[in-house]
Amino acid sequence: MNGQKNFLKITLGAIDGVELWKMPVFSDLRGRLFKAYVAGNQGSFSNPFLTYEHFFTESHKHVFRGMHFQGEPHAVTKIISLIQGETIDFLLDTRQESKTFGFLQIQEMNATAPMSLVIPPGVAHGYLVLEEKTLISYRMDGPFCENCDSGVSADLVAEFLPVPLMKTIRSVRDLALPAFGQNDFESKCSK
Repeated sequence: MNGQKNFLKITLGAIDGVELWKMPVFSDLRGRLFKAYVAGNQGSFSNPFLTYEHFFTESHKHVFRGMHFQGEPHAVTKIISLIQGETIDFLLDTRQESKTFGFLQIQEMNATAPMSLVIPPGVAHGYLVLEEKTLISYRMDGPFCENCDSGVSADLVAEFLPVPLMKTIRSVRDLALPAFGQNDFESKCSK
């Protein structure tokens, strides 16, 4: 661990606005088809979602990505879908006005039961990869803004990991993220 102390209390539990959708899977002799998102009356999620950006990450076993969010004025909603492999996902409500502020939601995801998570603005997301070549799809409803990009140190979730945090593979950027509550998010964006 980096030894960063979290300055605010964390509560385990479901976060307001986070949605989990188990994808319908259709199998036949050719393989499987699974739907990550459906719009309309029989849609996947309660709110329509317009994809602005769609990308994938492929990760090695024991990579920890996060915990990231994009703040105002260019905050985004994300849909995260596990395509291949297995992860433990962590979501932290950083929205001070939210009734679930400071809640940490933990969700295991694997390709045998594919699912998607809708992550509202102000909720930080990170995950530990449990299988080699795990593939994650990210859909965002707005553009990436480097000046609005932020996050929280993974030290927050270290006690919930099946491997020591210091043995995970993390980016230089993620290693430098502040502890939860250490400083309030302030965008460097001029809009």
